[in-house]
Amino acid sequence: MAQLTVIIALLALALTGCVTTTTGSQPVPGVPKEAAEYNMQLGIGYLRQNKPQLARTKLETAIKLDPDLATAHAALGVVFERLEDPAGAERHYRRAVDLAPQSPDNLNALAVFTCQRKREPREALQLFDRALAIPLSVSAANRAMLNTNAGTCAKTIDLLLAERYLRTALVENPDYSDALLQLAEVTLEGGTALQARAFIERYLASAPPSPAGLWLAVRIERALNDPLAAGKYAEALRKQFPGSGEARQLAELQP
Repeated sequence: MAQLTVIIALLALALTGCVTTTTGSQPVPGVPKEAAEYNMQLGIGYLRQNKPQLARTKLETAIKLDPDLATAHAALGVVFERLEDPAGAERHYRRAVDLAPQSPDNLNALAVFTCQRKREPREALQLFDRALAIPLSVSAANRAMLNTNAGTCAKTIDLLLAERYLRTALVENPDYSDALLQLAEVTLEGGTALQARAFIERYLASAPPSPAGLWLAVRIERALNDPLAAGKYAEALRKQFPGSGEARQLAELQP
């Protein structure tokens, strides 16, 4: 089974406008809720710049000013994950869901955390299903992404269930590259390498080459006993991503 690679959607980032974090460039509004919003946006800006300590300071200021600011809690969940504080991350993810239970983005973030960090896929799938059942998820969240995250999580316990989620993702968006990649791996692991080849070819046509995609293509072609195709993908992996973990795995298998 390949390593779980659910993509964390930075839910908070999708819900707020872009901000510039130049110090002192704008006055902080005087009204507490406005000040909370302003600090939240600054914190999210720092998070985008991969400055988690600065982001934490601003986001914690935001929730001191407005403890019920769900988006700030969700963003703090991301911050604490980056700071390798899973307990803090879970606390804020859960608080965000408590405050805004109809937000598919908040549910998605908690579900991804629950699957990846807590290794509790069954609980995570319940959260993904809650997110997918919310009508708002049609417009405010990417249903293809939600189904792909759910399918990637389900791989660890049920390949058929994973395939159902991933095929649903492709109904929502036939060119969704993450779903194509995950479905290629699921079908390979399920013993249908020919289907896996079709999905990996679609993936490679829809997204820039990646180490994961090329390495999976090598494995698929080897399963299909096509050494020429496997060699083509192997050469691309070695040339384009020589320092990747996938290239090292390839080298270990070379005769």
